[in-house]
Parts: sequence; C-alpha cells; structure tokens
Amino acid sequence: MLKKVFLLIFIISGICFAQIDAGNRFMLAQSYIQIAQFEKAKPILEELHKGEPGNYEYFQALNNDYTQLKDYDASIVLIEDRMNISNSDINLYGMLGTTYYLKGDENKAFEIWDGALEKFPNNEAAYRVIANYAIEMRAFEKAIQYLKRGQDISSNPIYFAFDLANLYFITMQYKDATEEYCMILSRNNEQLDIVENKILSYISKPGALQTSIPVVEKYSSGGPINFKFLLARLYVQNKLYDKAYELYIEIDELEKAQGAQLLHFAQFLFGDKIFKTASEVYEHVINNYPGSPLVSIAKLGYAKTLEALMEGENATKVYSWKPFYKAGIATSPDEEKIISAYLEITRIYPHTETANEALLRIGEFKLKQNEVTEAEKYFQSLIDDSPLSQYAADAYINLAKVSVLKGDLNGAASNYLKIIANNRISIEKKNFTSYRLARVYFYKGEFEKTKGYLNGILDNLGNNSANDALSLSLLMNTSINDSSNLVIFAQAELLAEQCSFEEAAKNYKIVACEPQKFMLQNLADLRVAEMELAENNIDSASSRFKEIADDVNNNIFADKALYLLGKIFQYDLDNKPKAVETYENLLAKFPNSLYLEEARVEIIKLRDKTVDIVE
Repeated sequence: MLKKVFLLIFIISGICFAQIDAGNRFMLAQSYIQIAQFEKAKPILEELHKGEPGNYEYFQALNNDYTQLKDYDASIVLIEDRMNISNSDINLYGMLGTTYYLKGDENKAFEIWDGALEKFPNNEAAYRVIANYAIEMRAFEKAIQYLKRGQDISSNPIYFAFDLANLYFITMQYKDATEEYCMILSRNNEQLDIVENKILSYISKPGALQTSIPVVEKYSSGGPINFKFLLARLYVQNKLYDKAYELYIEIDELEKAQGAQLLHFAQFLFGDKIFKTASEVYEHVINNYPGSPLVSIAKLGYAKTLEALMEGENATKVYSWKPFYKAGIATSPDEEKIISAYLEITRIYPHTETANEALLRIGEFKLKQNEVTEAEKYFQSLIDDSPLSQYAADAYINLAKVSVLKGDLNGAASNYLKIIANNRISIEKKNFTSYRLARVYFYKGEFEKTKGYLNGILDNLGNNSANDALSLSLLMNTSINDSSNLVIFAQAELLAEQCSFEEAAKNYKIVACEPQKFMLQNLADLRVAEMELAENNIDSASSRFKEIADDVNNNIFADKALYLLGKIFQYDLDNKPKAVETYENLLAKFPNSLYLEEARVEIIKLRDKTVDIVE
C-alpha cells in the first residue's frame, strides 16, 4: 500500500514538473519573439505543440511565428491539421485565408473566407470574424462585402453599421458612411451625440460635406427631430447659416422650448464668431418669446454681438492689429445702441449675474473708447453691488488697469492683491493677476518683488501666463548687471501702457543706443519701432522694422519685426502682394518663429482676396 502511495506521488510530481518546464520553455519562446528572434523561438514552439497538439495557445504562437518567418507553407499545414480535428472553428478559416493572403494568393484567401461563410450562412458573428481578418490584411472592400452580407441577415443591423461606416470612412466613401450613421440614428435616437461626432470627424475631407448633406436631408424629411439637429449642424459646417436658422426655429417650436434651442444655436454662432446671424437669432428670441426666462440671456447675447460686429467693422480703423495703439480713436453710430442694450439689462434684471456681466461689458467698452473715468464708475458699481459675483475679479482687474492709466501704481497693486487673496478665484486667473502685479512692481523698479511673483507663475509652466512670465523673467535675468537701463526700460513700458508713445520712445532710445546689444537693447530697439507705428509714423517705423529684420544674427526679435512689417504692408499701405512676399520671407528665414502660423493664415487670407480682385 505504501509503495502505491509513493508511486502516485512520484507520478503527480512528474506531471507538475513537466507542466512547469513547458511553461518556462513557452516563456522563453515568447521572449525570443519579443526581440524578433523568430528562428530561435521556432523549435521550442514546435516541440511544445507536438507535445500538446490540443493547446490552442501553443498552436497560435507557432502559427504566428511561421508567418513572421514567411514560412507560409508550414503555416498552411499547421492550420489544416488543426481543422481536421475541429472544422467548426471559424477563426481557423480566417487564419488560413490570412496565410494565403500574406503568401500573395489573394484569390485563394477570398475563396477560403467565402467558403467559411457558406458553412455558417446564418451565423452573424461569423461574418464579423471573417471581416476582421480581411481588415487586418487591409482588404477593405472585401471586408465591406462580408459586413453587408452579415447586416442583411441580422436582426439588429446596428450590430454591423458602426464597422461598415468606419470602413466607408477609411475608403473615402463618405456618402455611404453617412447612410450607415443615419440608419443607426433612425433606430436609436439616443445615438445622436455619437453619430454627430462620427460624421463631424470626416466632414472636412474633400467632398464629404457635399455628399453627406443630401443623405441627412433625406432622413430629416418627416423623420425624428434628431435628424433636424444633425442637419442644422451640417448646414453650419457648410456656412449655410440661414438654412440652419430656419431649422432651429422649427426645432424650437416642435420642442416647445420657448427659445432655448435658438439660444443654444446663437451661443454656438457667437463662439464661432458668426456675429451677424447670432444677433438675428438673439433678436428673434427676444421678440418672439418675451415671457421666456431666457430673455435676459438673449438680451445680453444680443448686446455682445452688436459690440462684436462693431469691433469687427472697426478693426482696421482702430489699428487693433498693432502691438500698441490709442484706444477710442474710432467711433460708430452703434455705440449708443450697444450701451443702451446693456443698460436696459441692468435696469430690468438688477443684482443678477446677467446684470453684473452687462456692467462689466459697459465698463470694458468705455475703457476701449478711452473714457477712463466712466469705465471706472461701472467697474466700481459692480463690486459695490455684488462683491461675490463671478465677474467681480474681472472688475478688479479692470480697475487695476484704470489705476495704471492714471499713474496710480499702488492702487493697481492693491486691486490685484484683492484677487490673489480670494480663494474662490481660479488658479488660471490668479496666475494672470500675478503676472500683471509683477509688471506693476517692474514699472516701480522693485525688481525683487517682480521676480517673486514671476517665480510663482513659473512653478507651473502649463498655465497661460507662463510664456509672458518667462519672457519678463528672462529679460530681467539677462539684464542683472544693467539695472540702470532696466529701470529706464521699465519706465518706458509704463508710458507705453499709458499710451504716451512719444515719451516712451525717448526712454527706449536711451536703452537701445547702448553700444553692446543684449536682449534688453534688442527689445528696446523693437519697441522704438512699435512706438513709431503706434503714432502712425509709418515710414520711420517701416524703416526701423526692416533694419531689425535684416539683423538676423544680432537681434533676437528679427522675426517679429518682419511680421509687423508684413502687417504694415497689409493694413497701412494696402499693398497685398508686398504683404504676402514679406510673410513668405518670414516663413523662409525663420522656420522656428512663433509667428509662423499667423503668417500662414494671413497669406491664405490675402491670396484669396487677391484672386477676388483679379477676377
């Protein structure tokens, strides 16, 4: 009896050791495969498969090794041997077809895949399996055939629709892709967001939008309301804003939304800077839904679009493209209309966030028009009435700007510090405020305090104020042994912010005329040109910008000078061909410039206008 027990233990131990040994050898083979030493993995895997021919993991690994070694005949024999044991595994047909495809015999591959589906004609999963093998071989048209056959027999066509739509997208068959997505949406309204995002992902491709719109129009006619949402979005993408507007009126009425859908559309248009249509939509809500709780938002949006339209019309008149320019030099008959629209909101909806935003907008509008005292009144009113408003921080920032314009640097610092001390203010806004506060101390010549606030921003380079902070910090660090010129430069920066451009230029010239040209002198030289530009001394500014741009090896701001020279040709001199030539020169001479993208945009814009003029 005891001998039998020992014999049993010996047998079990042998089996365990054999399993452990097989596992170790399989891991060794996998390690060879990971470093692409397929020849070394091959004998190990062949031995393991021979020992356990039923082990699918060993079989699959060996087949993959054969195909990596391009030993396709061995792969075919291996798969066919397994098919003799189990011919109901659809994956084996997929693998066999793949081997023939890799071998270069596409017809044989298709024959095997087709034959597999004939064996399982009513198995939905089989069509997806074989289609996936075709996709792996990038035989997309064949995969589409298999998926469509599967969809035809399926009780749930959506099961195949997403894969089909994706393949149509890959093969640039955008109309068919849209058909699949519309079919999905017609069967499941909850798929609107997914379907919309999928269609929008390819709608910018050549021809996609033009072929997709008729498909959605077909489904929208008499179909669920979700198709109207989708169609409206495509109309917007195609810049057919009036058609989209008509659809949103219909959508709003169908949903009895009291202007909510129209308001959402108007806000979308405003965000995309389609201000004219946005203003019409806001006005429609105001006039047609006077009792809606959303009217206050619509009135605020309407006033903001009027302001944006006026700014767009006056963009070149007020020279807002310039680094420095005098505020309030352009007027518009719409000014009174805009202010009245904002004031109406403050009267009808007092002590609301809508009214608070209106007060802020009035103040900012007045500040742009250089009505500093009037602007200050509205900012202060907001803070006095609603100190906890989400717009209070912006009011403090603007009050600080007013203080700087008046030369009250201590008052500016006090307003900025109130924002920093407020724990409810976002980190991003605090970083911006810290940068502005650092500049105030820079103007005062208190450079250690300046560095302290800059360092706080530079601890996290991911914030939006980091680049400005880094530039000022670099300027100070490179000028550490030239503090007297740094003080003069700081005074010039204050004068420039106060729009005293002529006085600022005098200080910049003192710094720029130093015989040794470091970063401080380079920037001062650029600033002189910018002051001349702000004073509309175009000839002297152009000459100085050209001189800086030509001094590529010595002035680190040469690219910006060339960019601004292009702007002068574009706007002040209205010489579009010369502007394009200058921007192209920037692209060629400064491939790493920060202004590359802006230059490209301007070139495209100018070329389009030049074509219009020629035609």
